[in-house]
Amino acid sequence: MAYSALSERKLRTGLTILMVIIGSSLITSLNGLNAGTSNFINEQLSTLGGNVIIVSPSPFSSVFGPQRERGETRLNAQTVKTMKSIRGVSYAVPYYQGLVTLTSSGESKSVTLVGMDNSKLKYVAPKVEVLEGTFLSESDSVGIVLGYAVARKEGGQVFAKLGQTMVVELSKVESSGSYQKVVTKRKSFQVKGILSELGNMLIDNQVYVSLPSAASLLEKSGEYSGIYVITRDPSLNDGVVERIKEIYGENIGVTSPKAIAETINRILGTFNAYVQSIAAISLLVGAVGIITTLFTSVMERTREIGLLKALGFTNETILALFLAESGVIGLTGGLMGVVAGVGGAHLLAVLTPFGEGISINPVFKAWDMAYVWSLSLTLSLIAGLYPAWRASKLSPLTALRKE
Repeated sequence: MAYSALSERKLRTGLTILMVIIGSSLITSLNGLNAGTSNFINEQLSTLGGNVIIVSPSPFSSVFGPQRERGETRLNAQTVKTMKSIRGVSYAVPYYQGLVTLTSSGESKSVTLVGMDNSKLKYVAPKVEVLEGTFLSESDSVGIVLGYAVARKEGGQVFAKLGQTMVVELSKVESSGSYQKVVTKRKSFQVKGILSELGNMLIDNQVYVSLPSAASLLEKSGEYSGIYVITRDPSLNDGVVERIKEIYGENIGVTSPKAIAETINRILGTFNAYVQSIAAISLLVGAVGIITTLFTSVMERTREIGLLKALGFTNETILALFLAESGVIGLTGGLMGVVAGVGGAHLLAVLTPFGEGISINPVFKAWDMAYVWSLSLTLSLIAGLYPAWRASKLSPLTALRKE
């Protein structure tokens, strides 16, 4: 009877169901994208060692962003020595970092150049391996190791091969009195190693040279861009971080892959909750639509309700009938919304510009999908309560007399 009553008003019922579909599909899409983004971030950072602490010159700088001049701690050889002496620390690995342009066979690409002791890279990223060639020795001044993505162009074609010579260009602005000019420094390197694909965009898109070679090219004068502090066990990280801050105060940046992931996920969670609250409004609009649809239906079917009561239908049966109609709307709209949300999330993942080389795969959890569907059904039943109660309370004599 509920399906029959709704099918007699196809357009009105269809528009009401559409309201429910919009709300439930939005929430499903957002849940899927949020879970997919969180997985992507965790996968990226999980390739770094769990016992790695990243020390930067300033609390306003990190491996992901620019540095600020004020309130910095100069990271030099003495800093490295101090880090090594902290209880629980196995290694302190300094590094230089800068943005350069690689030129190979007439083609160029911008990459991040990192100068460090290559033999310690396995402590920073335990899963890193050499696909071709070898790591560099500390005294190698002409060798360069390419990340997997650097060695290839879009489409999988080769950008640089083992043994090939390539030019590294570094551009900087120099001031001369009131004038400024761009100076480009060039140096040739030989590819002595290519890393296997790690799945970490940071490492796959970087090139590595020895520490002295980077100091010369980047003109850092013994001031490191950062220090990787390797602890004996991840459980010691918090204690080491506290000790570093005790020594250097607040004018130093100290973080870890785990802390970075937690911060990003917390930001994502806050943003997702905000956007989901907007999507939930669509479900509330759908609930208002259900109230309007059923209330109008009660008015149009007054004589029918009177006839049903005259035939022996109880108030509870009439109440159940109209609640069944609202339940059908919620059940159908919620189910179609969840399906549409899955498709919508995959479409958004393709259309949204997350960044070059970044691919987000939406993740859908059975519990989240069941929650959205049950939320749609529950809101629909609640919305149908008042119209159903009004219908159940109609007097059969009054209803039968209505024209």
